[in-house]
Amino acid sequence: MKLDHINIRTNDLEGVKDTLVRLLELEVGDRPPFSFSGYWLWGSGHPGVHLTEDEDDPGTSTGALNHVAFRGNDYARLTNRLEKDGISFDNRVVPGSGARQVFFKIHHNILIEVGFDPE
Repeated sequence: MKLDHINIRTNDLEGVKDTLVRLLELEVGDRPPFSFSGYWLWGSGHPGVHLTEDEDDPGTSTGALNHVAFRGNDYARLTNRLEKDGISFDNRVVPGSGARQVFFKIHHNILIEVGFDPE
């Protein structure tokens, strides 16, 4: 398992993007055709920062740092551990690529994503 990206949710999408591009010398790069606004900022050939527009929904908010994502290699093993521990999770598929994602929350309302290659 390795760190894949962080997701920052903001109500100033353009301002945060411009600041990170200017200060960290990241580049706006390819992003799947999600149904919501955002950017993927690339550095060293990898989209390490994902920006999304704040939905202003207090019921789903985890704060500005929306989630931390890891890259996994055994989908069934992770979902079995989550089920065994009684942790609810949400399965998603990235549009256009078929990559699988598992989202779940741990202590302090921290949202974790683990991404897997398509089946």
